[in-house]
Amino acid sequence: MKKIILLLLLSVSLSQVTLTDEEAKNITNNIKELQIQVDSLSTQDSLKTLEIELLNDKIAMRNELLELTETKVKLVKPSWYENKWLYFGYGSVLTYAILALVEQAGHAINIF
Repeated sequence: MKKIILLLLLSVSLSQVTLTDEEAKNITNNIKELQIQVDSLSTQDSLKTLEIELLNDKIAMRNELLELTETKVKLVKPSWYENKWLYFGYGSVLTYAILALVEQAGHAINIF
């Protein structure tokens, strides 16, 4: 039994397959098409990899810009003396002082 299986395997492995010229050309063309597809896929893969790297760099730059903007906001934040209510108080006191001065000047003119 073992001899029969061994003979069958040898006959199948040693048998020669003859292809016609057309079949050989078809196989050659199929191999070339597959190689072109592999090349295009590898090119697309490398382009996608580059695109991902560029997007990661862009994200890192945006995060850095965000941190810098937050720092700038802290630096540009108005001081205590730049308060709008303080400016209102300055304006009120100045207006009162000018009106009081004009009133005193008016009384001084009426004396003469």
